Amino acid sequence: MTPNLFGWSESVWRIIDQIGILFGVAMGVTWFGGLLFAMLKPDILRRWFLRNRFPNVGDDLAADERWDGLIFTVSKAELPILVLRRLRPEHIGLIASGQSQNHAETILREAEAMGIRSHGIVRVDNPDDPAETRECTRALLNRIRAAGSFHCAIDITGGKTPMSLGAFMAAEEAGVSTLYLASRYDDKLQKPHPLSARIHCISRPE
Repeated sequence: MTPNLFGWSESVWRIIDQIGILFGVAMGVTWFGGLLFAMLKPDILRRWFLRNRFPNVGDDLAADERWDGLIFTVSKAELPILVLRRLRPEHIGLIASGQSQNHAETILREAEAMGIRSHGIVRVDNPDDPAETRECTRALLNRIRAAGSFHCAIDITGGKTPMSLGAFMAAEEAGVSTLYLASRYDDKLQKPHPLSARIHCISRPE
């Protein structure tokens, strides 16, 4: 390149050349620093690029929307049974505490009567520990997927709040939908009113 291009002097081109060298060095240092950061702090980088977003919180389900595998956190039997009758999955799994074990067994009997394959009840020892429920949900989801169910969802209506949180975290990490059943409690019947029940999809990461 001639020094007289654009009428600029040789000293100007020398400065531009030095700036280009410095820019190249800065780019190299930045790239190397980013690579080193990604190796040392992969979780931070992953959270930055893959942070959760919830654009359609609380969507009602379409009339034909189905999942072939469902996992429930359990308090009482009535609401999960309503969901089973509406969605008709092929596989189910239940996560219960000591207090809700009997209700979970009622749900399983109803599911088996409907021809739904059961993958058992996973009992959490400490329903106030979301980490335990998270691990139980993960294990149960893997079990259901291994049985051939690939379109799964997790219903977090039942269970104590820490159980629902743990199950939700497992669902987000696995990339499956999270469901919630809202219903009006009937004081006369002393149970949720079935006609008022609405299934909402809290998250659809898949």
